[in-house]
Amino acid sequence: SVCPGDLVIANAAIRQEGTSQEYLPIAFPAVSDYCVTTALSQAARHTEKAVHVGVVQCKDSFYGQHSPEESPVSFQLQNQWQAWLRGGCLASEMESAALFIVAAARGLHAGCILHVIWNQEREAAGLPNTPVHDTSSAAITAVEAIKILMNS
Repeated sequence: SVCPGDLVIANAAIRQEGTSQEYLPIAFPAVSDYCVTTALSQAARHTEKAVHVGVVQCKDSFYGQHSPEESPVSFQLQNQWQAWLRGGCLASEMESAALFIVAAARGLHAGCILHVIWNQEREAAGLPNTPVHDTSSAAITAVEAIKILMNS
């Protein structure tokens, strides 16, 4: 399972946000550039952090994930999140889909590395879940990935 302090490299994003729909239809997948993702994966091997590569959820509402019960559409939010988890979603964030889609629309290359601060699923299960706020491993990995791309 994904733990606080781990790194997540998104190779695709669930488009549960609005910005990307202004660039390409919702049926167009939000995927990272293969070369950028590969460089991030290579660079991440040099950290002492656990690294996960896969799909993330990208959404507009922070509180829709963290306090869904306070929303009139709580049933929908909670059921969607469970579906994403069953499909292998690793994390939830708010930027990757727009970055991937805008990059595709503009002919650019984009990737995404995330630092996991905490995991609400671990907390709900009563598992250890001490928040980790030091994001330096993700930043260092991103810089190292850029170096790999520049040298290739």
